[in-house]
Amino acid sequence: MSWLEWRRIVSANKALFATLTLVLTCLTYAPAGAQEPGVPVSKPPAPKAPVVDPATSEARIPFANQGGIYNWRAVDDRTLLIQAQNRQWFKATLFAPCIDLPFAQRLGFESNPDGSFDKFSSIQVRKQKCPILSLVPTQAPAKGTEGGRCAARDPCAGRRHAAIAGGVEG
Repeated sequence: MSWLEWRRIVSANKALFATLTLVLTCLTYAPAGAQEPGVPVSKPPAPKAPVVDPATSEARIPFANQGGIYNWRAVDDRTLLIQAQNRQWFKATLFAPCIDLPFAQRLGFESNPDGSFDKFSSIQVRKQKCPILSLVPTQAPAKGTEGGRCAARDPCAGRRHAAIAGGVEG
C-alpha cells in the first residue's frame, strides 16, 4: 500500500477515526466499576501519619513537599511549632537563632530528598537558612495567641500562615 493510498483512506474516514479515538479515550479514563446509588463512597486512605522514633522521640513529617505541613507558628527565634496535615503539632528547635523568625510572614520548608521533614531538614526565613536541631511531637499551642503573645493589629485572632513546603520563597 503506497503513501497516497493510505492518505486517501484516512482522509475518507476522518469521522470514523475521530469516533474511535473518542471511544478509546472514554474507555481509558472510565472508572473500573460503577457506584450503586445509596451505597456510600469509601473514603480515600488517610495520609501517612507522622513517624516518631521511640528510641529518640524524634519525629518525621512525610510528604512535606506535597502539602504535608498545614500550619506553623513561631514561638521565638529558636523554636517553631509546626502542624502536620493530620493536625498533629511538632516542636522544631533550631540549631542557632533565626533572626527574623518571630517576625516572619512566610517560611520556606526545605525537605529531604524523599520529601519528608525531620531534624535533618531546614527552614528558610527571608535569605537566612536555619537548620533544625530536633523535631519532636508536642501539644497544640493555646488558641488565640500567636507565638505565646497576642498580635498587636489582630488581637488573639491567630492566623494561618502560608507554608511553602519543599520550595523557598524570600
